[in-house]
Amino acid sequence: MILIGAGLLVGMLCQAQRFSLGTNVVDYANYGTLNLEGMLSVGKQWTLGAGVKYNPFLYRTGEEVPLSARQRLFSLGTRFWPWHVYSGWWIGAKAQYQEYNRGGIRSALTEEGDRFGAGLSAGYSYMLLPHLNLDFGLGVWGGFARYTTYACPVCGLTTDRGGKGFILPSDLLLSLSYVF
Repeated sequence: MILIGAGLLVGMLCQAQRFSLGTNVVDYANYGTLNLEGMLSVGKQWTLGAGVKYNPFLYRTGEEVPLSARQRLFSLGTRFWPWHVYSGWWIGAKAQYQEYNRGGIRSALTEEGDRFGAGLSAGYSYMLLPHLNLDFGLGVWGGFARYTTYACPVCGLTTDRGGKGFILPSDLLLSLSYVF
């Protein structure tokens, strides 16, 4: 009985274009940010998604100040597809949380903190093969950030601390997605 139930469940989940896993190639150019997004079709025109970005890297370039664009980002969202899920145009909304540490890129100042917010995005999904898509998209997000600013990445001298609102780009997508 358990095998029959498991078989039915797998059969339902393996219907064409129910689930996708993707990675954004552009994020790797942001100092090697690893990323993964999963989406689940919940209707002919709607998908639910969850994503994660992770960058633990600190780059030493020979300068005194190392480069840092470290982050942990988690997102939950939805997309509306006017034609059909995983094909054509889409618009999306999501909630995000990001823990970040960024510094040494333009100056020695380093900022670290937490951001909470929501975002909107839009894009196009082009079907390369029956199970492989290439997604293009743009998005922004806004919310509230708690932060601490340091004079340099290693000295620990605090120059500012507080909270502020923000509006930032959240997605510049050139993503490869495998559709199950």
